[in-house]
Amino acid sequence: MNFLVTGGAGFIGSAVCRHLCANPAYRVTNLDKLTYAGNLASLRPIENAHNYRFEQADICDEKAVLDILRRDDIDIVMNLAA
Repeated sequence: MNFLVTGGAGFIGSAVCRHLCANPAYRVTNLDKLTYAGNLASLRPIENAHNYRFEQADICDEKAVLDILRRDDIDIVMNLAA
């Protein structure tokens, strides 16, 4: 199962990313523009995980989002971006 978590560097988003990455069957792409990225330290435990990828982009950038959806074959989008 391939997840796209938008706003994944925020408080709730980072917790969701860590939880999803605990399941090796899940692949997690974290999309965040890092405007309010006060919680990046909480992503350190998963930053090198084989099933985790971080993408710095804005969800308003339609091309970037579509590219990620296609490239990572996303099954589920969890929109936690502000």
